[in-house]
Amino acid sequence: MLKNKSGFVGIGAYAGNQVLPFYKTGYPCLFVNTATTDLDSLTEVDDQYKYQIPGGEGCNKDRIKSRELFRKDIDNIINEVKEKLPGIEYLFVVASLGGGSGAGSVMPMKRVAMNDLDIKACIVITVLPNTKTESIQALINSYETLAELEALEEPGTMFILDNDKNNNKMKINEIFFCHLDALLTLDCNSALGNIDDAEVEQMLCSRGVSIISKLGKDKSDIQNLISTFHNNVYAPLEDDKVIKYIGLANSGTGHSIRMEDVYEEVGIPLDTYIQYEAKYTLCVLSGLSLPYKKMSEIKEIIDSNKDTIKRNLTAQNTNRLSKSVGFFDDIVPEKKSTEKKKSDRDLLF
Repeated sequence: MLKNKSGFVGIGAYAGNQVLPFYKTGYPCLFVNTATTDLDSLTEVDDQYKYQIPGGEGCNKDRIKSRELFRKDIDNIINEVKEKLPGIEYLFVVASLGGGSGAGSVMPMKRVAMNDLDIKACIVITVLPNTKTESIQALINSYETLAELEALEEPGTMFILDNDKNNNKMKINEIFFCHLDALLTLDCNSALGNIDDAEVEQMLCSRGVSIISKLGKDKSDIQNLISTFHNNVYAPLEDDKVIKYIGLANSGTGHSIRMEDVYEEVGIPLDTYIQYEAKYTLCVLSGLSLPYKKMSEIKEIIDSNKDTIKRNLTAQNTNRLSKSVGFFDDIVPEKKSTEKKKSDRDLLF
């Protein structure tokens, strides 16, 4: 299993909540933020595993500010990772796509980590904003941040969660924790076949997107498995059937799940890793395309609101009130007489 080789760095408020269950179950973790208030809210985390990037009390969805603060403090952050997460081979960097602290730092964090740390892969865990309730700025950040991540060539897959899938964000975090923890603790000694650490590593190191499905023994059949490819907490799959690896740990001997049916649904991979007699059914689809259709929908929302946003911003820079209402301009004040007023004594003469 890879649990003892894996560590987590959470950047920003969302990441604090997502990384917390991993911390509580013994994974080495570091919580990074620009805001002390967010770090202070993590009351179950020992202070030594919290790190505030100096110079800011939050970034308010400002990716430029976040990146500049990160750039100035990158050496200290990397030293914290080395100290708090010693000996790891797989670094999971967690950050929201739509936020500030995380969205501005996640791309350079992955690049610097692969360059400065002795690790095999840097995996990104992130989440898309709810398109119905979150701001246009959050949508803009998510589009720009994902475009940056797509351009990276460093090894490491992406898990992209989607807040549109469930109004309860904490539930999304909880489900994903169960999925990833099951993968990192996968351990089985079946005579029929096993997925070894090298094969899990292959899936984690691949570029593109990955999703994980998990089913109990009583629901481990092909219909339920295919349903989990679409009804889940992840960003929607593309229809292009681009895929590199599939890992399938069967809870039984595999008779209820035919790989031909899986291939027909998601595409034919370069390689497939199969395990039998596991405690539950676990399936990993790796090397998938990014959620381009979903991102196009986000861009359409941004574009449809562009004129309104521009008008609102312009309105704040335009003086529409005249300096004077001119209410008294047509009233001519009575001129005072310059003649010296006679005193009471003058009136006597």
